Amino acid sequence: MSLWYTSGMKPRLTDELGRALDQHNGFLKAESDQGEVVLMSMARFREMMGVGSDAEFAESVKAIEEGLADVDAGRTVPLDQVFRELDAKYGIQS
Repeated sequence: MSLWYTSGMKPRLTDELGRALDQHNGFLKAESDQGEVVLMSMARFREMMGVGSDAEFAESVKAIEEGLADVDAGRTVPLDQVFRELDAKYGIQS
């Protein structure tokens, strides 16, 4: 997965989508070429995710981008292996 969008970009919301977002309390389901998407106001996002400042938001975006880059590079561990390691570490028997 190649990311062409970076956190430094500032895409603009159309007036129509902005009005619809306002009318739906900061949440909006929309159609795109890739299927259905959800648009959310920054205030709603921060409220839901506990991201208060612009710096915290930037850190969150950076962490997500780094995680996606790890997935793209194959730096992952199978989930069943993670559970086995946690079980062994904490003495949990399945």
